Amino acid sequence: MSKLIPERPLYQKERLIVGYPTLAVFVLLFLVRMLGSHVLDVKDSLFLKLIALLTVFVLPTVIFLTVRGQGYGRVLRLRATRVCHIPFLIAAFFALFCGCLLLSLLCGGIDSLGNSATVYETAPAPNPIYGICMTVVLAILPALLEEFFFRGIVVAEYERRGGIRAVLMSALLFSLCHFDLHNLPVYLFSGVLLAMVLFATDSLLSTVLLHVLYNIVSLFGQRYLNALYEITGSIELFLFLVIFVFLLSLLLLFRSGALLYRLRVQSGQGDPRRDVPWNVQFYTILDALCDPPVILCVLLSIAGFIFL
Repeated sequence: MSKLIPERPLYQKERLIVGYPTLAVFVLLFLVRMLGSHVLDVKDSLFLKLIALLTVFVLPTVIFLTVRGQGYGRVLRLRATRVCHIPFLIAAFFALFCGCLLLSLLCGGIDSLGNSATVYETAPAPNPIYGICMTVVLAILPALLEEFFFRGIVVAEYERRGGIRAVLMSALLFSLCHFDLHNLPVYLFSGVLLAMVLFATDSLLSTVLLHVLYNIVSLFGQRYLNALYEITGSIELFLFLVIFVFLLSLLLLFRSGALLYRLRVQSGQGDPRRDVPWNVQFYTILDALCDPPVILCVLLSIAGFIFL
């Protein structure tokens, strides 16, 4: 047990402020969900969804960036996706999609087929213009805003005391903000994998691209997933194919990720993960979990599990 729980080292306790914009996102999202459930008909209005997204994410993000000041964008990894990232991102997409599908089936059974990390209505759009608007509001914009906040700001703030803390805290907060206890493991897995993609590619735009692709497939691919299930003819064969693709994509993901790190070392670029001892990371993770705004986020998510 002493090996699992190290002795508390001497370190200067940091002042965490990222919990406050995160709490603002949780509060605004909770209010939007409450209004959408009891007052406004947000579910069927793309315009209201757009206003809600901009209110929930843009306002806290702009205020936080203003407080942080100029030059903060350098720590957000606002770099373009490179050609060498493409094999890694392809493997990451299949790992993300198959992993979310398996977890969704595990949580909800075969009746929840297609109910992965993002749940969208799959009815055909009445016209191409509406289809484009639906793609932007339901797939592209949520991925862009969520990645900029959780894999951008949240990871950058928590990474100051270790990459492990950054991955765990960003994934935890990302999963809780959806107020969906049933699919919590799906969101948690998504958050961890997307954070790993961020570190491997050192590019926030790569995680945005991956998230957008996943959302689009979730939005329009339900009928094809159901068709695949019908073709297999049995749940056993269908699960075998999904598990096989998932394991193969994970193997390729780790292999191509190791190659990306090797190329970065050979080019003289520093490792994006902070070289922080495990004992320090262990207790700074506890510090982050005990941060009052984070505790309030957890309590608010529990309220969301019950009332939303």
